[in-house]
Amino acid sequence: MVKNQIEKLMREPEQELEFWREEDQQKELVRIRYVPQGEGGYFQVTYLDEEEGIIGSQVLDEVEDAERFLQKNQPAI
Repeated sequence: MVKNQIEKLMREPEQELEFWREEDQQKELVRIRYVPQGEGGYFQVTYLDEEEGIIGSQVLDEVEDAERFLQKNQPAI
């Protein structure tokens, strides 16, 4: 499932994957998107509060890092 989501983001970089998670007893909206760059690209993760104000961001350089991030943070569907 996670590999399919990552592959879809890489094929369609205009798409974002979005889900809620609870971190330190606060709900955060997590958005992840793929940013193509030259031969490769990277994944941009943005964390937003309940009012959708940005509270942080992270860059994941490797596909494996993005897969681990989703496995750890994305709630089971």
